Amino acid sequence: MAAVCPLHIAFCCCAGVLPERIIAMADQRYAADTTAPGCDYLVRLPAGRTPRILQLTDMQVIDATQQRYSGRLNEKEVVCWAPENADAECYGHIRSLVAQTNPDLIFITGDIVYGEFDDSGRSLEQFCAFMNGLCIPWAPVFGNHDNESARGVAWQCDLLESGEYCLFRRGNVTGNGNYTVGISVGGRLCRVLYMMDSNGCGGGTDPALCRAAGFAPDQVAWLRTRGEAVGQAGNIPGTVAFHIPTSDFLLAARSCGYETEDTKRNYVIGVDAPARNGDFGCRREMHSAFASPEGFRDAMRAARVDGVFVGHDHAINTSVLWQGIRWTYGFKTGQYDYHIPGHMGGTLVTLNPWATPGALPDNSESAPFTVRHVPALTLYGPFPNGI
Repeated sequence: MAAVCPLHIAFCCCAGVLPERIIAMADQRYAADTTAPGCDYLVRLPAGRTPRILQLTDMQVIDATQQRYSGRLNEKEVVCWAPENADAECYGHIRSLVAQTNPDLIFITGDIVYGEFDDSGRSLEQFCAFMNGLCIPWAPVFGNHDNESARGVAWQCDLLESGEYCLFRRGNVTGNGNYTVGISVGGRLCRVLYMMDSNGCGGGTDPALCRAAGFAPDQVAWLRTRGEAVGQAGNIPGTVAFHIPTSDFLLAARSCGYETEDTKRNYVIGVDAPARNGDFGCRREMHSAFASPEGFRDAMRAARVDGVFVGHDHAINTSVLWQGIRWTYGFKTGQYDYHIPGHMGGTLVTLNPWATPGALPDNSESAPFTVRHVPALTLYGPFPNGI
């Protein structure tokens, strides 16, 4: 599909934070807009537009020619994950998703590349070039594998921050990539995405990394503070996006009757247990999560968060409403690394800017947003790691 560059993006800077790169980009291409308090960026849409946001997650691009350790990949993986197969394994999937969903914004919940297989940085460079070539604003966070690359996290952050359509800020709290993206319709701010780094890159050696998975206290405080700043514009709902799930996802599944004490039990919501409140999805592996940090839910309440989106667990794609928040695992994007055959694509979030404030995100017509997984309609190449 030929990319058509949208003309609806503006960048705004938080009061007192005026990074030169953002100002230069805004001056060159869009008028700066500082009317969205608490926002690092603003995606501005025309009046009457129903915003469509596409989540991609866990592309985990592997370049088999960059094996750091001999024998790390088996013979089949070496063939399938050769660089010339990247289109069949990943990029063709994304093009299919964009053609199907026509998104106004794309957000990525980590593991763009498998850093251990990208010590040169070529895979991340190619991915960024591909995404910027779509001419659609995209907002990424890192996963636990991205920062394994020998190029280092500072180089990766600089690459993302230099992208023509990439909305990324390294931030000034723990982690690398804590920032906000506002969405306005007809000049009215209607939602803010809080992008957060869940850390946990145990295989990385860069001293700038937080190797333990989870949010540090200053990240939780950042979420609260930003949420309060956004509140100056009114009762603006929020969405939080990060890579590794919190334990809230397991609690949600158990509280709603989908998950049992038998941690090895797999299930499909609506088949193995009755679906509630528009819930859906399947579980084909155990949850891999970190404990929800102290004050995190309180900070989400301060930011009026009603949706949380993660990745990390390639074989879980459930979306569950619990305690007024929809907890969604994104549909794994692309065929690299392990996955459920046929369960690959993206997750479409359709906003309802005219919803009643405080309405439950129950996937109904009156909900503040709806969520559905979108399979990539593309010819799958050979892949070795289906489960």
